[in-house]
Parts: sequence; C-alpha cells; structure tokens
Amino acid sequence: MQTPSPATVPAPPGFTDESWAAFARDGILVIEDALSPAVVADLNDAVVRHGEDNPLHIVADDERFTELIDHPAHIGFVYDVYGEMLKLLRSEYFRREPGTIVRNSWHFDGPRPLPFSVFTGALPLRIKAAYWLTPLPTAGMGNLVFIRGSHRWDFLPEYQTHEPHPQEERLIVRPGALTLMWSGLWHRVDVNDSDTTRQNIFLEYGPSWVVTSDRQLAEPAWAAELSRERRILMRAYEEANECIKPPARDVPLYAPRDAGSAGSHPHYPDHVPLHLRKFSTPVEQRKWV
Repeated sequence: MQTPSPATVPAPPGFTDESWAAFARDGILVIEDALSPAVVADLNDAVVRHGEDNPLHIVADDERFTELIDHPAHIGFVYDVYGEMLKLLRSEYFRREPGTIVRNSWHFDGPRPLPFSVFTGALPLRIKAAYWLTPLPTAGMGNLVFIRGSHRWDFLPEYQTHEPHPQEERLIVRPGALTLMWSGLWHRVDVNDSDTTRQNIFLEYGPSWVVTSDRQLAEPAWAAELSRERRILMRAYEEANECIKPPARDVPLYAPRDAGSAGSHPHYPDHVPLHLRKFSTPVEQRKWV
C-alpha cells in the first residue's frame, strides 16, 4: 500500500482559461497589485540594504526574499505548468539607477545557440515571475520593453541592439505588480531618464531537470531549514539524479486543490508508489497544451 502523502498545503490558485489563453498568445501576463504596499516596502528595503547591483541566488540572502520562493501570488501559475517537477532556477534583483544608459539590449532568455523553443513549442521550459517595486507610470524609467507574441519568433533583426521595433511596448505598472514572462519573449530595457531608481525582483522557474543558473547547489543545511514546499522547490539534491526522479518524500509537492485537481493517473495499481507515477499537471488536465 502507498505511504500517506506528507503534502498538506494545496497549491494556490493559478491560471484561468482566460489568463492562460492570454499568456500563451502574448508571452507575458501582467497582474497589478499582486503584493501589498507593506510587502513592497519591505522588499524595497531589502534591496537597498543588500546594496549590490544584480546579485544572484538572493532567496538565500534575506528572509524577505526567501518568502518569495513559494509566494501565493505567483507560485500557483508556475505549478500549473510544471507540476510535481517544479523548481526555482534563478532569483535576482535589478536596480536601474537614474541616468542608466548601459542596459540589456534585445534578447530572449535561455540558451543562445540552441534555444529552448527547439525542444518544445507548446510550453515554455522556463517562466520568469517579476515583482515591480517602484512606480513605472511612464516610459524612460528603465522599463521592460517587450514585443507581444514574440516568444514564437526564432529571430529578430534588432537582436543585440536598442533599435526600436514597430510592435514594441513598455511596461507601465504600479508598485506591487507581478508579470509572468515566457522564456522566449524578445525584450530589452529602456533608458532611465527619471530621478527614480527602478527596482524589481526576478524569480525564474522550470522543471527540476533543467539546470539552475544562479547556483550549482543551494546550501543543503540552509535548504533543510525551509518549509517543506520551499525546500522541495530549491531541489538541493546532492544526488543529481533526484532532479529527474524526485525522492518519495517530495512527491506530491502540493495537496490537491480540489477533487478535480491534478494528480497521478488513476490506472496505476496500488503497489506503484506515488513518486514513480506519472502525474498530470493542471495544464495537461485542462488540455491547454
């Protein structure tokens, strides 16, 4: 017989039919007021106190960043796509000072010679969740510049330049906004001609068998002190194969949201343990692939 699952926390809400359709079409989803003003203030303070420009693996540096590993405002969305194999691949923040001219030119996230889109066109192999901590009411404030639907494009003539594109848009949001971005979306960063330092946090997720890009391995002793869900999402496995075959204690990651939620396929006999079964993600169950 199966060992009872240690998972007791259901996954927070994620995509609706409408929001998934928009994300799949545009490669970006904007959710205003995802964080409260108090949380935004705490995170802004953590960024300022940390002091470095563009540090990596920030979730291990400050408890306020640690709490973002499985923040309910975004974790349900990425769980919908990656399910039981969900992993945090990268965490970082950016500070765009006034007068910033040198910044990221047109690019897409992921490997360059053989991009992720070669392996799957239906779903992203990485999703970047971003929290915007300072006001972005107008252009020229270090805004994210992007092209809707360009996650389906292999090439962009303006690649590695700041040349304008006729379909480009600038992200205009309030502090506390959340964006979800498909890894292949073409984007760049605007100049900052304002008197405000633009601050934001990026958390990137994917399946556990995709390599991390901010660490070789999270410190196991630190990860062991995290909550069960955060520990699993860090995948601080000393045995590399466990990123492909998670240990029994880590499956399932979340308890079912409801009776119709994703789970293991019902045709498995009882003697097959949960961690060896094929689980359906919400994206699969809703036939969004």
